[in-house]
Amino acid sequence: MTKRVLVSMACLVFSLLLPWAAAADLPEGPGKDILLRACVGCHKAQEFAAYRHTKDEYQSIVYRMAERGARTSTEELETVAAYLAKNFPKVEDPSRVNVNKATAKQLETVLGLTAKEAQAIIEYRDSHGQFRVWQDLLVIYGVNGRKIEAAEDRMTF
Repeated sequence: MTKRVLVSMACLVFSLLLPWAAAADLPEGPGKDILLRACVGCHKAQEFAAYRHTKDEYQSIVYRMAERGARTSTEELETVAAYLAKNFPKVEDPSRVNVNKATAKQLETVLGLTAKEAQAIIEYRDSHGQFRVWQDLLVIYGVNGRKIEAAEDRMTF
């Protein structure tokens, strides 16, 4: 065999084994095997460590993936959501405020809003539901959009 053929074969073997090597880095526990079987076909194993969600958020995500074709039972989906929530939990940054959970006073303090602006956000949230991104706040009457944009890096949702 030529050197070129050997190099090509080595690259092919490496590319086939890489996903399983990355899977070895995932923490052991109930749900890992299901995650590898049902999810790694569409997602890279090493990407799971970057995800940070609450258990409820993980449940929504895994059920959405099941609707898109992941072959798992309801019990397996619950196991995967619990595995992800335990091993890759959402950690709140103390320098940020969760706009969907914050009090008016917290919004004032962390985002630099007036009491009236913070109250407008709370009232809008109560009547329209949770925000997904900072741009959702721009439609609220009485809230300064420039302040919101300036504070986008201090918000979570």
